[in-house]
Amino acid sequence: MIIHFTNKLDNLISIISSRSFLLSYCGEYFGDKEGKVISRAAHPMVSFSDYEHNELHTKKITYGSYGIALCKKWAVANGLSPVNYIDKNSPIALGLITLLKSRQNGSLPKHLRLSVIQLKCFTKHVYGYNSYLGQDYFNFKYENEWRYVPTIKDIKGNRISINFSKYIKQKVMYNQKISSYPLRFSLDDVKYIYVKNESERAILISEFGLPPNKVVLATWQKSNEKMATKFFI
Repeated sequence: MIIHFTNKLDNLISIISSRSFLLSYCGEYFGDKEGKVISRAAHPMVSFSDYEHNELHTKKITYGSYGIALCKKWAVANGLSPVNYIDKNSPIALGLITLLKSRQNGSLPKHLRLSVIQLKCFTKHVYGYNSYLGQDYFNFKYENEWRYVPTIKDIKGNRISINFSKYIKQKVMYNQKISSYPLRFSLDDVKYIYVKNESERAILISEFGLPPNKVVLATWQKSNEKMATKFFI
């Protein structure tokens, strides 16, 4: 199963009420082994983690004390994919760097420009700076991330890659543009909903008529609170 984590009960209730996840642009960087940033852009996405229910008590989760788990069948049907974690010294990193540079200098054939960005949207360094926690050399592979990244058609011609400096100046505007194209699910796709206490559990069961065995208490540990507001190393 895959789990979307959130840090507020209100966010979880909104997801359940709307039967959908709102897309938002997320800043991502890709660098070379010397630390030079090759690409710094924002891509629209919804992120999940690939964990089994019975292993959650052993995990430290970065992004919240609440969660909603959905089945892999739903994920595959909606075009979600696991992230490709690569080391900066690897041949695949060198290959992607070459493609990104070719795209930037205009030497890449026009019909391949979108394909390179689609690859980059699902690629992440194994280790890097975690802006949410303010931690260097964070092990991103630990998160076992799956992503939903829409096609341009899915978001009616809006962009799947925006220069980060340009995005950060008008982030509200860009996110509003894609707010009408959420990632939808049905309650039948839901395996578990995770809350912090029995009071919250009772509220969700009563308000949404959920089966009691689907609404459970979160057992994972919360990672350290964020320490900084930097975006990239």
